[in-house]
Amino acid sequence: MVKFLSLLSSALLVAPSLISAAFVDTSGTSFTLGDSSFAFAGTNAYYLMTSDQSDVDTLFSTVSKAQLPVVRTWLFNMGTDSVWFQQWDAESGTMKINDDAETGLGRMDYVLQQAAANDVKVILTLTNNWADFGGMDYYVKSFGGKYHDDFYTNKDIIGSFKSYIEHVANRTNELTGTKYSEDETIFAWEIANEPRCVGSGTYPTSDSCGTDVTTAWIDEISTHIKSVDSNHLVAVGDEGFFNHAGEDDYEYNGGTGMDFDASLALPNIDFGTFHLYVSDWSKTNEWGTQWVKDHADAQASAKKPVLFEEYGVEEAEERTTVYPEWQAIVEEGLAADTFWQIAVPCNPDLDKFAICADDANWDTIIGNHAAAMAAKVIFTSSS
Repeated sequence: MVKFLSLLSSALLVAPSLISAAFVDTSGTSFTLGDSSFAFAGTNAYYLMTSDQSDVDTLFSTVSKAQLPVVRTWLFNMGTDSVWFQQWDAESGTMKINDDAETGLGRMDYVLQQAAANDVKVILTLTNNWADFGGMDYYVKSFGGKYHDDFYTNKDIIGSFKSYIEHVANRTNELTGTKYSEDETIFAWEIANEPRCVGSGTYPTSDSCGTDVTTAWIDEISTHIKSVDSNHLVAVGDEGFFNHAGEDDYEYNGGTGMDFDASLALPNIDFGTFHLYVSDWSKTNEWGTQWVKDHADAQASAKKPVLFEEYGVEEAEERTTVYPEWQAIVEEGLAADTFWQIAVPCNPDLDKFAICADDANWDTIIGNHAAAMAAKVIFTSSS
């Protein structure tokens, strides 16, 4: 689109493409790709698992032109709109995995193929804290659990989740012939979307769930992922909640049962993630600005990259001032960000934070920042 050209011209003079055929890695607080640093602005599009192929094509073409070289999406679905990746089989007492090209995991083969064709990397998230598309509580129900946090401690549930991880890591893309574990299109595996001790309310939280439980679970699952796939990065997919003594806000005092710093320090967690929704959390935009700054400080302390992985402001008019303020912190002190979320096809009602690429304020809220992050990429000649 014409409006991207002036914003991106300086970056394009430096780099005709942000993506090379290589696995994403890290160096200190930066992501790397081949011989180059890899700073980026990206986006979320959770819905690709159920999208028509024509919409998948449009999405990757759109984000590529917009200089958004990373897309985060879901790799879990217990049954929605006749698409399902896993479902409980009562007869065998196990989770059945669906590899069908039309209704199952085979749909993701096309997603990865089209991402590669458009020079885009994909972050794949393996389950959900929330009830949408099944998530953790589907496992808890299926295995006869009582608490949401049984997902973190029940050996049968953990074993089933590990089996699913092994299955997708060892899956061979029927369109490209490449195993997922060997596919450079995949940026990283994420253990879960927004894990907490508390879920959607279907199951209560046990008295024993706390930061020690969730951190131990993250350690176990991240170690397992690395044992079946040593090529890809691993992250938690969490909201970035701290566990600081003496703080009042639950986002800072460990009240969610999560400990961002402890998780990031684990040996098989390669980068940190954090989210921000001031309206949903009953916070101010100014509070949000400090939240972003605090995670930039945490990145510096941990000496690992941190991805500002989800953020959204409900009021469209506020985005024109709030997004650039938060994005400026990313440009100065964080590895990358992926906003929530681009809508393809254009549907502002996808959710209250959805943004279309033809939004009148696109340049202000996304385009300028995408160009700035693209310009940060440093290419190192191997000759």
